[in-house]
Amino acid sequence: MKQPELGRKILELRKQKGFTQEELVEQCNINVRTIQRIEAGEVTPRSFTLKTILNVLGEDLENLKEVNSLDSENFNFNEIGHSSFYIKLAWISGIIYFLSGFVEFAVDYARFYEDELIISKGAYISMKFIVLIAYIYFIWGFVLSGKIFNNYLLKIGAFFLIGTGILFYGYDMVSLYTEPFFMEYVLVTQSIFCGIGSFIFGFALLRLVKPMGNISQIAGGFEIASGVFFILVFIAWLGLIFLIPAVILQIILLYKIGEVVKNERDSRLHGN
Repeated sequence: MKQPELGRKILELRKQKGFTQEELVEQCNINVRTIQRIEAGEVTPRSFTLKTILNVLGEDLENLKEVNSLDSENFNFNEIGHSSFYIKLAWISGIIYFLSGFVEFAVDYARFYEDELIISKGAYISMKFIVLIAYIYFIWGFVLSGKIFNNYLLKIGAFFLIGTGILFYGYDMVSLYTEPFFMEYVLVTQSIFCGIGSFIFGFALLRLVKPMGNISQIAGGFEIASGVFFILVFIAWLGLIFLIPAVILQIILLYKIGEVVKNERDSRLHGN
């Protein structure tokens, strides 16, 4: 059984036994903070710890197999392989993308709205390339997540965002050496495309609420709101504001997905 269902099950069993968290940890000989985090769905306990808790609560690990089989319907075991490493790379890339995005915004604002390139063309292209690569690796983590959790809408949304990113980042770089093509129209088109991608992507994140908990729901909500503002164009600046917490939550979500995949892989290797 995976989190957060496992935490809810342990909480239910503890209450059925009439134990407080303090009484349970005394019998299990583990830290009370560990029990709190397990019940909250924040961490997945090791097999030994889980067996100890279930023994105290009078529950057999084998009895959870039925729920496990239900979970497996939405979990593609064939995709876990090396996914843990690539998802880790994805959330690290997300941090790079997030931080470098502030520098990119300042440079692009000066270029497109004040008609001034404040860095050299070579530096501008290097910056755009780094941000684009970080963005692709970041969003690719959700392509993998879509495969793992059989969330096809997530894969579609992620591919749409990657394609949009390549298209418009490429235009930004090429337009340095060519006559810009009606820049206002390009910016409007970019805003609409990003909005559509964010809208699809946000709804796909909402569908991760069962395996990943409320963080996916909150991240999806911010992403959808951002997409709506981008589509409306004239308030696209609000989309940028909502995109900040959305990206932060998505980085955290990828980290949690990586932990789930790692735990599932380790569990399969050890036959638990």
